[in-house]
Amino acid sequence: MSTKALRDMRFANQRLEPVGVEVMTVSELHRRMSARGLTGPERVDFFMLLVVTRGTGEHRLDFEQIALGSGRAVFVRPGQVQEWRLPLAYHGDVLLVEPAALRASRGAQADAAVASLRLDEWPNSFDLDAAEQATCRQLNAVLRQELARPELTPVSAALGRELLLCLLLSLSRAAMRRAGDRTAAALLAQRFVAALEHQVMARPSVDGLARTLRVSTRTLNRCCNESFGQPAKAMIDRRVALEARRLLVHTDATSVVIGEQLGFTEPTNFLKFFRRRVGSTPESFRRAHRPSATNVRR
Repeated sequence: MSTKALRDMRFANQRLEPVGVEVMTVSELHRRMSARGLTGPERVDFFMLLVVTRGTGEHRLDFEQIALGSGRAVFVRPGQVQEWRLPLAYHGDVLLVEPAALRASRGAQADAAVASLRLDEWPNSFDLDAAEQATCRQLNAVLRQELARPELTPVSAALGRELLLCLLLSLSRAAMRRAGDRTAAALLAQRFVAALEHQVMARPSVDGLARTLRVSTRTLNRCCNESFGQPAKAMIDRRVALEARRLLVHTDATSVVIGEQLGFTEPTNFLKFFRRRVGSTPESFRRAHRPSATNVRR
């Protein structure tokens, strides 16, 4: 049996569960959790948005080192692995959002607004200009004020979700600044990414995903080449390799067990796959990237 070094983080504010949204400053987060509690990798099951207002620092998200400064936003999706890099020598706001908060029934118009966010297309980090930063601060302040009411009524919960939508919509323009209108291929690419994310532990085949999406393998490959510059098989392999890297760094499972978890029937096949995709053996990768023993949570 393996011992996990990775902590699973869940939305845990019982008072705010009816809304599914929580707002805090970086300083409040630091006070709430000890330095030890902030050290090491964690996998979240909610959306998290960090917007830096001043100061500098770093944040790690799925092996990407993100430089932080005024106006930089970091967007974390459910299932991603992040790591707070100490010291937190910067100020900013942290927004936690339960996925269910964005699925709450509000009517066709609001559902269309949620769909227009295109959260699955947001990058891990992006920059806000001065006007966008000001709007973000204002909406964040109003949302924070509503969530801080002594009694959280159904009206407060509904208003909180609407304020959240307004805040995310205002940020979506910055997140999608370089993105054009979605084509039919882009819509299929979005469905492909969602299906792959759901099935990644089974290492799905191109044919299997094409059947799930009800398109031909030729159509799926054409879509992936147009949207990602790679065929579907390369996208699948890249996502499986990311999951393998996560498990190697953040758990104590052996490479044999990890290979089995990811659908490889033979350890040598997983070894060859990992070498081809990552450029090293699983053991070498683990030694190079594994947190020191003092940072491993037990």
